[in-house]
Amino acid sequence: MTKILKSTFLAGFLLISASLMSKDRDFSLSFGNATAKTVNFEVLNAQNISLVIYNETYGEVFSEKLGMENSVSKSYNLEDLASGTYFLVAESDQKIEKFKIKINSDNTLEIEKTPFAEINKPEYTISGNMVKLHLSGLKTDADITVTDLSENVYYSATKKAEDGDINLTFDLGLRTADKYIITVEEGGNVFNKIIALN
Repeated sequence: MTKILKSTFLAGFLLISASLMSKDRDFSLSFGNATAKTVNFEVLNAQNISLVIYNETYGEVFSEKLGMENSVSKSYNLEDLASGTYFLVAESDQKIEKFKIKINSDNTLEIEKTPFAEINKPEYTISGNMVKLHLSGLKTDADITVTDLSENVYYSATKKAEDGDINLTFDLGLRTADKYIITVEEGGNVFNKIIALN
């Protein structure tokens, strides 16, 4: 009985650890105090993060790519920008977060410190001709399609998330094609991944 209990605790611990480790790959962005028209923030786990500030009228006003740092402090001076609503977009291989920044006509700055949009990207694990697709943080169904470059459809389905996750495995063979496109559509977002088999 104690062996079963120990095994159950060990399995539970490993599942929780694996879940926390996968979350550790995601970046975390936190804002400091805004002074005048300067945005201050810190990015933790800044592994290949793209940062972009844009607005609907002027388009992109700042962009920067962060490398392999564990922690980065950034300050953007928005002094030369006109009043209006701007967006800070932080994007990694795993997710996209969008924040709203408002420059008022009296040159004060308002920052929504919680992202108004957070998009988790599909994750792929490829081993030989087996492709595992993992989607997390889903709020709606996802349409998933597998085609080749000639647009032959091998899989097409709308999948419901279980506890916000979808996990699928595809056996993609070289007999039908050497390259496949996996398309995931969810909540108005479309992600395409080309899978090249050896």
